[in-house]
Amino acid sequence: MSDEKIHRDSRSAWRSLSAVGGLEPSGRDQDLADDLKRRLNPDASNLDAALANVPLAEFVSALLASIQPFASMFKDILSFFETSGARFGQGQWKLAVGDDLVELSHFEEFLETWAEVDFDIDVPALDREHAFAFNSLRWEIGGSDYLRSERPDISRSAAVGIPDVDEWLAAYRAGKYLPLPDSLAPERQPLGLDDAARVTMAALHVIKQSGLSQEEMREQHRARHYQSDASDAFHPWTVAQSETDYWLESHVRYLGNLLKEPADQRKAFGARLAEVYSTFDRRRFSTKLDIRTLERILSLPAWKRRYEFFGVWVGTRIVDAFEGHEIRVNHAEGVLSFAFSETRLAEIASSIPLLSLFTERWTPLSDPIGKSRKAGVQPDFSMWTKGPAPSECPLVIEVKHYKKESVSNFGAALSDYARAHPKAKVILVNYGPMKADYIELLGADKTRCVMLGHFNPDSKAVCLQFRDMVRVVVGEPFVNASAANVLGTTEAVALDVSASMSSILGSAWFQALIGQPEYEELDFYLIDKEIRGKLRRTALRDWIVANQLGSATSLAASVEELLAAHSSLTVITDDDGADSLMNLRCQPIELEGCPPGVRLLRLAGGHR
Repeated sequence: MSDEKIHRDSRSAWRSLSAVGGLEPSGRDQDLADDLKRRLNPDASNLDAALANVPLAEFVSALLASIQPFASMFKDILSFFETSGARFGQGQWKLAVGDDLVELSHFEEFLETWAEVDFDIDVPALDREHAFAFNSLRWEIGGSDYLRSERPDISRSAAVGIPDVDEWLAAYRAGKYLPLPDSLAPERQPLGLDDAARVTMAALHVIKQSGLSQEEMREQHRARHYQSDASDAFHPWTVAQSETDYWLESHVRYLGNLLKEPADQRKAFGARLAEVYSTFDRRRFSTKLDIRTLERILSLPAWKRRYEFFGVWVGTRIVDAFEGHEIRVNHAEGVLSFAFSETRLAEIASSIPLLSLFTERWTPLSDPIGKSRKAGVQPDFSMWTKGPAPSECPLVIEVKHYKKESVSNFGAALSDYARAHPKAKVILVNYGPMKADYIELLGADKTRCVMLGHFNPDSKAVCLQFRDMVRVVVGEPFVNASAANVLGTTEAVALDVSASMSSILGSAWFQALIGQPEYEELDFYLIDKEIRGKLRRTALRDWIVANQLGSATSLAASVEELLAAHSSLTVITDDDGADSLMNLRCQPIELEGCPPGVRLLRLAGGHR
């Protein structure tokens, strides 16, 4: 049975897909419904009215675009797991959200199904103003006569001299839209001009989906008083507005005229256009999508729990801001936990001071404003310093998934979290809008509090702003580090107990190092050519006194055995020991205040 027989119109298709995907247009999915209405008919009183006269193909394409941020979100989450330090193998990873375990295969299944969508047009996500970037650059280079026919004084009916281009232009003047001429296909164009061709193809696809003739499109546009979407060059209303200035005709004509120019001039023109287009994110269109594909996507387990995963995605964006740092992501037998109770999610071994990322860490606060808070606050994410000094919080991140702004909730959160963490940057992110200024509403500190609305994978500029703010707090990875800082975030320590280490093991520096109480729970493995034992800090001195040091400094076999069971390992050795590990991927740590000859090496599990 065909899609057309199952779904007679866009309304019935929407009802069917809503049932399949568990969509709640008047509840938690109102933001998705509002986005879909904007894509179809921003002027409609509600989504049902917007669906009334929309062709099925246009509805399917618009819904696909509204789902896109969730696909990007799942991709980021899966990537986070793939790049996390402790690698049991991807199939063994699990995600704990609250009290429930989620298999990573759910994300893989969703993304595999998403990959079945044939996105055959990929374009810069232009806004209305930059729809004419091609035309503007032409003016910039040579004025109004540049790339016109050889007789610029004659009418628009002038032929370009390329048969399929002239055929397209003749059809356009007759009110018809043909596919992009084969001679102008993107694969025939240099860089930059290939995107100009794709932009034309995408606009033609949008027009084809509408089912309107050129005149019908213009009549409808006049009837709605020339309204369009300034943020989206490919919105049907914006395409109609651009067509009042013969947008697509100009693209086809200029691309055709460029074919007659020398190759080096075409390449140079394209390079300049590519610079303009590169400032935009990318957007993809599928000319071959059917409703059955959407039904499969919306029926998958990952989609059913999409809102629970938003907070997880925010966590991955925080860790993404740690790029270049040494990070240890904490897990329990392959389970990464985003629980509703205090959890140390990750630690940074290369920041000064050392930092830990917590979820739901409670901090006392007298008289909180928020109604749900009693004697304290528990933000979704917070960064805390780690070390001998009292722990401090330099960053708090609170996550909201509100379809509408909440004055009392947002304002109270900013005020309470800022008071409870007097030295912290407080960032409030919301999946939906954040237009009003709640910082001053309840007396929050404007110098420390930031609000970011529309925080989702489609809002690249907002995501970059968030990343930069987190990065400022974390800082850049240190080049020089103390041994104490390095040991503070490793899973285990391998201590070389060969004879060449005797002077180091007896030094005041080493005795002070193992005297640090923060290493109370850290495992020290005693190694030379084999693993000779595992001890805690307090037993090390006695062992060194009572046992003979090894005669051989060949550590590779012992280290490889330890790496099979640990996600990260720090080796304390000397030059001889370091030389024996040169075939392993070691990260040397430059030490401060250590005796000559001490070498600290950091290794990650799964290195072979």
